[in-house]
Amino acid sequence: MAEQSLRSGLLLRLGIVLVIMLALDALACYFTALHYANLVYDRWLIDSTRSLAQAVRPDHGRALFDMPRVALQVFQFDEVDKTYFRITSSQQGIIAGEASLPVTPQIPLRGIRLSYATFKGEPVRIVATRIAPATPSETVTVEVAETLLKRSTLAGEILLGMVAPQVTLLAVALLLAWQGVSRGLKPLTDLAGEIEARGQRNLSPVIHSGWHRETRVLATRINELFVRLSEAMRAQKRFVADAAHQLRTPLAAILLHAERAERATDAPSEKEALRALHRSVERAARLSQQLLSLARTEPETGMTFEPQELDLGALARKIGEEWIPRALERDVDFGLLVPDDRVLIHGDHRLLAEMLSNLIDNALRYGNDGGHVTLIVEGGKIPKISVQDDGPGIPLAEREHIFERFYRLPGSTGEGCGLGLAIVQEIARLHHSKVEIATALDDRGSRFTVCFEAQPAA
Repeated sequence: MAEQSLRSGLLLRLGIVLVIMLALDALACYFTALHYANLVYDRWLIDSTRSLAQAVRPDHGRALFDMPRVALQVFQFDEVDKTYFRITSSQQGIIAGEASLPVTPQIPLRGIRLSYATFKGEPVRIVATRIAPATPSETVTVEVAETLLKRSTLAGEILLGMVAPQVTLLAVALLLAWQGVSRGLKPLTDLAGEIEARGQRNLSPVIHSGWHRETRVLATRINELFVRLSEAMRAQKRFVADAAHQLRTPLAAILLHAERAERATDAPSEKEALRALHRSVERAARLSQQLLSLARTEPETGMTFEPQELDLGALARKIGEEWIPRALERDVDFGLLVPDDRVLIHGDHRLLAEMLSNLIDNALRYGNDGGHVTLIVEGGKIPKISVQDDGPGIPLAEREHIFERFYRLPGSTGEGCGLGLAIVQEIARLHHSKVEIATALDDRGSRFTVCFEAQPAA
């Protein structure tokens, strides 16, 4: 597809409008010229008709047409058009002229009527009048017809004289429009040149003082895009730095335990080194999974998903079953409280499963061995899902920090990496829901509750 130019598009639209206006003006000029040409020659025809009417005189009570042949030849002489006439008496019939000339009906006495007709295959203009020269009982109709060549020629000359200057004005208008459009688009070309001259890392705002309002709006939107790009690049750099920092420890531990296993001289030492190596690999895998989950839910990525209707209770049962073996390893009483009725929400099954797994993992890691962890689903207008434990709890002063990335409570003994709750908050944000923190029953432990959007009544 050919590259389109904004300047050419504007000039094309403006040129089309001007040409249409010129055509309409030419049409109006044509009818104006034709009107005045008809006005001039109609007056001549009327005078000619009256001259013929004066040649009709009474003779012994009858109408008589008395005009010398030479005068009649002079009357009909015309180098361009043809002139015809007819004189008709109401009692005598045709007195003189062309008998086959078209009849002009309803002519008032001593009045004038003008009309168009076709005679001998040519269009003609007819002027007719009716007089009573002898007696009122006998009326005479005088009709003069003329072809239209002079009228058309005069109308064309008038039209040419009116349209020619307007065509010149159209050309001048297009030239001025070209200059005006070029001058009007100059701020855009300057803006494009400034952006094109920048390096790929230069995201500083575009200076747009003194520009027109429309150009300032465009520059403002570009600056906003630069801000979002800067934030995305900073988030990417921060994520890469955090990932490198967090992966350094488990990778170093993996390398250390692998060397221990190689240097082990007996089976128990080798077995212990392999167990430690397995734990380090498991921690590195968990950290990698958490980092990938966090990257997918970053606000800067603009992640979108198509929410579908799902049963929150069924989701809780499915994810809860997957964590039962882990709870048994720590001798934790893992409970599930789900209503009998379905609790329907709109959301992404995969993301909500990740969110719930992080809440359960957080409760098992930081709760007490041999304690209690309960997964609770509540229906109603605002569906909720909660994970409750009886661990040491979270101090009020720390609750506003625990959703920060890589943040861990001072003195915590769990092996977490500080990303689980950050992922929970981002997934909740994507679902337009919020995460609430409260103290569990008997003022012990913590209860994390995700409150979803209000659902319409069933």
